[in-house]
Amino acid sequence: MFWQSILINIVILQISLAKLDEELIVQLTPGKIRGHVLQSYEGREYYGFQEIPYATPPVGKNRLQLPKEPEPWDGILDTTKNTKVCMQKNKYSINKTEDCLYLNVYSPVKPGTQNRLPVLFWIHGGGLNWGSGTYNDYGPKYIMDYGLVVVAINYRLNAFGWASIDDDVIPANLGLKDTRLALKWVKKHIALFGGNPDHVVIAGESSGSALVGLLVMGDWQGEPELFHGAIQESGTMIGGTIQWTPKENIMTIVKHLDPTFTSEKSEDILELVQKAEPEDLLKAVAGIKLQNVIEKSGHFSLLPLQTFMDGNIKKVPMLIGWNSEEYITLATNRDNKELLEGIDSDPSQLIHPNVNMSPKNRTIAGKLFKKVYTNTSFVEDFAAYIRWSSDQPFGTPTGKQIELGSVIAPYYVYQFSYKGELGGMMDDKYIVPGAERVAHMEDLHYWWQFRNNEDLSKFPKNDQFMMKRFLTLWTNFIKYLNPTPSPDPLLENIVWPKSNPENLTYLNINSTLEVRSNPRVYRYVKPIIEKYMEEPFAQFG
Repeated sequence: MFWQSILINIVILQISLAKLDEELIVQLTPGKIRGHVLQSYEGREYYGFQEIPYATPPVGKNRLQLPKEPEPWDGILDTTKNTKVCMQKNKYSINKTEDCLYLNVYSPVKPGTQNRLPVLFWIHGGGLNWGSGTYNDYGPKYIMDYGLVVVAINYRLNAFGWASIDDDVIPANLGLKDTRLALKWVKKHIALFGGNPDHVVIAGESSGSALVGLLVMGDWQGEPELFHGAIQESGTMIGGTIQWTPKENIMTIVKHLDPTFTSEKSEDILELVQKAEPEDLLKAVAGIKLQNVIEKSGHFSLLPLQTFMDGNIKKVPMLIGWNSEEYITLATNRDNKELLEGIDSDPSQLIHPNVNMSPKNRTIAGKLFKKVYTNTSFVEDFAAYIRWSSDQPFGTPTGKQIELGSVIAPYYVYQFSYKGELGGMMDDKYIVPGAERVAHMEDLHYWWQFRNNEDLSKFPKNDQFMMKRFLTLWTNFIKYLNPTPSPDPLLENIVWPKSNPENLTYLNINSTLEVRSNPRVYRYVKPIIEKYMEEPFAQFG
């Protein structure tokens, strides 16, 4: 009887597992996929579908070409793990490959139910050169307790996504166009996973945040409505993401691949690049900063600053902000006197090179900038160097986007100032008297399963409380397009006001929540830049 009982239990278990597998099979347009069951932080079951193809592999003749809809497949595709990230130099334990245009979907409801939950569409950062949307990089187990469907994507990086000639042969901004194709996939398929295709919030951090901004630009008339709100964390397309010389850059890559190559015909360049080994193409990018291109025509031909000045943006609610000292990581430069003396002797370096100014005016503006940050020198006042380093790519251009964008759409602005062990960067070397503490990427630890935070019990109760507060604010915005839709004791019953161009109202998120205005030094540097900048108006900082 004992062995008979065990045998019966095994059969029941097998039947249950078969039924579960059947329930987690989803029929997409190109074919069937199978997902698996995962567990949220609070112990709820949720459903994961990892490495779903949203495009044809961009390999061979598809290298450096526009992304295409995926080809149909036979059978049931196993989408229960991540095995691929896009080609990059970053160290990964999984396969770095060109065949990387996949996305993950996580849902708290079983596929096939009639739920229409809000959707978070995540675009990872990494300077357009590294990173991924895989489970190991951005695990959703904390977010899954808040009633959202989450989509996280890979998109082509470095040469594979951003090398171009900006013509019909080697188009520009392939990584950005991958992202837009993934959004179209969401519009078409997300209802199958319990998501609402009419309530999608795109979000990104750092360069992913800049891509969010590029998608917000323009009115996209005649195109399907792909998203309905946006989150930009620590990055803006107004802050220095433009590649001005794509043809020159790709010729440098080609010369690295073949020093004897002389043709400048696009077709010949494409043929050479498509024949190169992926690793060789990756090596050829060394020292070249490949970013987004202002295209000759089309949706991505707009100058970021001018576009916001013209009000030519989608009227979607925005949650946008920065960490209190994004580049405190540069504290390691405190003994680099050559660097600091160089800025002291040539303060024109304080103006971003993508801000168009005459050499004479750049020198004048640089001297005025220096006075905003220090009464002495950067050698003597190292905190001033840190503050400027954080402001130039983040605080100042984001301030300009807020000033211009808040006229058109609701803008909820924040500064994340809470310093906790959960965010990392606790070493004394990152303490600079006169500068703030919270560095680039620390906020990611408070809502994603990210790097060090798989086991929250290792962290102080205050950090755990901050994670709950952060998640509540961010998921409120995703669900209601308002981070404080109703009084909540967890949030001190605060009302997070919309910002405005007069005083750039923002919420300072620390151990307490405080509404402030006029962040950092924006009101002092703004008139300097505006006085001396010239057309074309591309960037601000």
